[in-house]
Amino acid sequence: MKRNLLIGILISALFIFLAVRGINFSELAQSFQSANYLYIIPVILLVILGLYLRSYRWGIIMASLVKYNQIPLFIITSIGFMAVSILPARLGEFARPYLIKQKNGIKMSSTMATIVVERIFDVLALMVLLFAVVLKISLPPVFFKTGITTLTIAFAVLLILIFLAVKKEFSLNKIDQLLGTLPHQAQKPLQHLAHAFIEGLQILPDLKKTLLVSFLSIVIWLIIALSAYVLFFSFGFDLPLINALAISVIIALGVMLPAAPGFVGTFHYACMIGLTSFGISKSEALSYAIVLHFLQMMPVVAIGLIFLPFQKISLPSFIKKEEEELEKEGLRD
Repeated sequence: MKRNLLIGILISALFIFLAVRGINFSELAQSFQSANYLYIIPVILLVILGLYLRSYRWGIIMASLVKYNQIPLFIITSIGFMAVSILPARLGEFARPYLIKQKNGIKMSSTMATIVVERIFDVLALMVLLFAVVLKISLPPVFFKTGITTLTIAFAVLLILIFLAVKKEFSLNKIDQLLGTLPHQAQKPLQHLAHAFIEGLQILPDLKKTLLVSFLSIVIWLIIALSAYVLFFSFGFDLPLINALAISVIIALGVMLPAAPGFVGTFHYACMIGLTSFGISKSEALSYAIVLHFLQMMPVVAIGLIFLPFQKISLPSFIKKEEEELEKEGLRD
């Protein structure tokens, strides 16, 4: 984890340097001062709505494993996304599986499969929106090429996951045969891990639920884009909603790179690249990126930290116990 954290910090430092290079700091300060911060209220409300819909969508994906009422599900989701925002090396992605195991005894690898499915649908929804964007406006070529590559990989992974879920018994038999060639000491843990993971994919054969998850994924990203659009008014940007959608897609592609906790640097530089390509000055683009990053991260982190004590655990203890469970289940080196 330390090596991954160091790599992430170095990458973030590079993109922070690229973001501030050539910036007129007087203009940057002026942009902050002239912004109308009344617009932050609807932005925060939209971010919270997006988080709520994420929890609702995850409940649908996870229904084959365990069913939760929406309030406890929202609490677990909030803590999970808080962890993603503040913990290094994507360790936060395991927070929700850890909490589900503590409450229901379900193996983390099973719940982790639902997180993988969730991320695949996020990527596919983003690519649908990317297609809508490129029909209307031109994007920097690097983001278009990255988007096409990401779409290809995500679609291929989805097809593999669907096959594993639909052909469950066949897949398990083949995996067991393959793992049977390994030493007995490694064979059993890996079999348990693979079986539990495939159990977490069982939403995929359900066409109705899969379509509902697809629809919710698009709605979630439209809400994220709407929050970026509302913030345009705060900075006086005369840009239509489709540009906010483009910015959201570009940021999402940018933060796929390894980075320090909170996607610092990669978020800001990607946002700036998008805005400057739409005619916004670098200073205004950076000030907007800083505020948008804060508003999209702060409510999620705050809500997660508020809910964490209700799990009767502190943040340091939460991180320590999560790492112990990951090692126990073989999900970490």
